[in-house]
Amino acid sequence: MVTTTKVSIFITGATGYIGGSILQRLLWHPNFEITALVRNADKAKQLETQFSVKSVVGSLQDLDKLASAAESSHLVIHMASSDDVEAINAILRGLKARHDKTGDLPLLIHTSGLGVIADEARGAYASDKVYSDLDLATIEALPPTALHRPVDLLVVAADEAGYARTHIVLPSAVLGSASGPLYDAGISNPHTIVMPVFVRVALARGAVGVMGTAASVWGGVHVDDAADFYTNLLDTLLSTPEKVSHGRAGYFFLENGEFIMRELMSAIADPLFDAGRVPTRELVPFTQEELPKVFGAEVVCVAVFSNARSKAERARKELGWAPKYVPKDLLDSVKHEVEILLKKEDAKK
Repeated sequence: MVTTTKVSIFITGATGYIGGSILQRLLWHPNFEITALVRNADKAKQLETQFSVKSVVGSLQDLDKLASAAESSHLVIHMASSDDVEAINAILRGLKARHDKTGDLPLLIHTSGLGVIADEARGAYASDKVYSDLDLATIEALPPTALHRPVDLLVVAADEAGYARTHIVLPSAVLGSASGPLYDAGISNPHTIVMPVFVRVALARGAVGVMGTAASVWGGVHVDDAADFYTNLLDTLLSTPEKVSHGRAGYFFLENGEFIMRELMSAIADPLFDAGRVPTRELVPFTQEELPKVFGAEVVCVAVFSNARSKAERARKELGWAPKYVPKDLLDSVKHEVEILLKKEDAKK
């Protein structure tokens, strides 16, 4: 970190999987004044007493709190939702008020996702289509109705309006167990959202479920590499912002290689079978009746088993981002995560 003056930062999603890893890195800097949006009052108190992080107790539905916290901050890191239009509008309203009142040009790092480029493969095939974040014409041609796209377009519009400098981060499948003081304290979630779901569903149905043959392809990135990107981006924005693309050009994919979804699902199935928790290591397709129940909506399952292939060329070109973990590392990490999740499931009994 390079800044020597106090910088006010507001972060949403700090108790989440990626957000916790980012917040931990921000804690190392003595010149950051950090405010986090936290739903749980006990966790908010922990953040304040143990980590000197100011907390706003509330949710994304507390629009006035979002706007106020954004207005009070030079930099906002929005991790909590890729699809909440009202929440992003509240944040943007706060940033505009800050700009209008003080002349400051606030910074917004918004987390979207590769669902925006997902197809309808439903696990049936691997697509040849690979998106580059340097190919802006293709990104701009994405339909406004695509997953995450309505919020992304609002973020870009704020930059074009001139009251904020905005950057959109689109991680691929983020894997690996997150670790560190925020996780040890029980404040942040150490697991990706999808992994516990697939484990619980497999335990209930006796086999790991897939769509089709799980032949579709996703990129992957380790949670630590993703967090390193965010802090690298933040560093550069505070020191030499002219080096970083923003607005319509400010899209950053995150990936370090790819895997076939079948490989990921087998990496879940093998430790479950080896532990005697499911009777087969075979992947058993979900029935049509099961699909809406897996993630609460069929569209989420369709997104998971889509093709979402990307190249993180802008992060490497503009920031020198050099992720360490390759797909084999990510798949190898799944066994350890499944073992932890099994212990947590057993503890509920």
